[in-house]
Amino acid sequence: MTLSSAINTATSSLQAAQTQTALVSRNIANANVAGATRKYANVVTGADGRLEVRSVAQSGNAALFRNVLNGTSDVARSGVLAGGLDRLNEVIGDTDAKGSPAARVSALTDALVSYSKAPANSEVGRAAVAAAQNLVTSLNSASDTVQEIRQDADHELALAATDMRQILKQIEDLNQRIMAGTSANRDVTDEVDKRDQQIQKLSEYVGITVQSRGDNDVVIYTDSGVTMFDRTARSIDFTPTPSLKPGDAGGAFRIDGTVVTGDNAFMPITSGKIAGLVELRDKVAPQFQTQLDAIANNLIDVFSETSGSGTAQGLFQDASATVSTSGTPAVVASTLAGAAGRIKVASSVLGDPTLLRDGGVSGGTKLNTDSAATGYTDRLTALVTTIRTSRNYSATGADTTGTIANFAASSMSWLQGTRSQTLATNEYQQTLLEKTQSTLSNETGIDLNTELTRLLDLQRSFQASSKIITTVDQMMAALLQAI
Repeated sequence: MTLSSAINTATSSLQAAQTQTALVSRNIANANVAGATRKYANVVTGADGRLEVRSVAQSGNAALFRNVLNGTSDVARSGVLAGGLDRLNEVIGDTDAKGSPAARVSALTDALVSYSKAPANSEVGRAAVAAAQNLVTSLNSASDTVQEIRQDADHELALAATDMRQILKQIEDLNQRIMAGTSANRDVTDEVDKRDQQIQKLSEYVGITVQSRGDNDVVIYTDSGVTMFDRTARSIDFTPTPSLKPGDAGGAFRIDGTVVTGDNAFMPITSGKIAGLVELRDKVAPQFQTQLDAIANNLIDVFSETSGSGTAQGLFQDASATVSTSGTPAVVASTLAGAAGRIKVASSVLGDPTLLRDGGVSGGTKLNTDSAATGYTDRLTALVTTIRTSRNYSATGADTTGTIANFAASSMSWLQGTRSQTLATNEYQQTLLEKTQSTLSNETGIDLNTELTRLLDLQRSFQASSKIITTVDQMMAALLQAI
């Protein structure tokens, strides 16, 4: 090796070490930055022995990153459902909780039995009416919570649409810079990190698939195949419903003009926060609402009274419902929706509990016309028998036959079972996601100890190259002096 080639090699080594030192310093500075990957230089040796930094690269694992995206979407969906079911549980409690509709139905039955045994005792009569009022309050509160959950979910969908538009716009800006930088052979690794972080944020809202193309370009699809990003961000559309009433369907979510939620969705998404919110708004909450409505409507039926024109509402009333001559409440099915939120105790009974014993609550036929006959029990005995009689129910999830108390208990059991299963699923998915994130971080993240060791190695390399240059310089000086 000639002196000139030696100094050229040493000089190129110094330049390569300088570039690598800058990268290591950058890694150390980003060691605690979430989502930052390790950057390194691709160094090659030329034919003349010179070292050259051909490009700057970053650590990555496409398979693990894809698993993180999938896990993020799964956790977001189950987390939304778990949160909604937790809110219901806070109001309802389990089957044995005193404030649950199931417990209130049982308490009313017991109060009616007590009243039938002491029909002349006004205190016992008032206790029976109070039990009815407590049941109504429980149903009203549960129904209100269901509607709040649905309305909140609808509002969250609107916020999610706004967030997704912003995320996609950031991905578009970053992607353009990355493609331009790649074409110009510039270092774009930091921009790639930022784009990956935005992609992971996007996966919280909807399950996605990411495909890479030339020049570091990416295309993003939903888990159902709808294009979300291809050089430009696609449209995200959702119109919230100002007031969602029981039985009302919520608006659909559209991506790139395609409906991706609801029964009419051609390419429905299956994971992410959007899928969870729609399922909570349109499936889970309405299903529980129909169960509550079934309890309310059957109570109206059980306590209905005979009138001159057929059958009238009795102790329990719903202004939107009617009672047919066969005793079936609400002939028109649409008026049944939301009965649990509208049901109330007849105001006449609140003022005079003896109407529960004697009949004639709402102008119906009064069965005990002798005001002195305070020991009359026929009406109370009939009510106890009827409320304890097995009935048929059409609401899904709960038992299809049984007493009202049994149906209410099965409804609460459905809620508890669904909540328990959802929480378990969310916990499992969260654990799996955390492990996947940890594995990805270990493979692609920045380890401070490793970088510090690398920095020391580069310093030694820098010193060795400097010494070579110094030695060659001395040899050249000696040679010149000898001439």
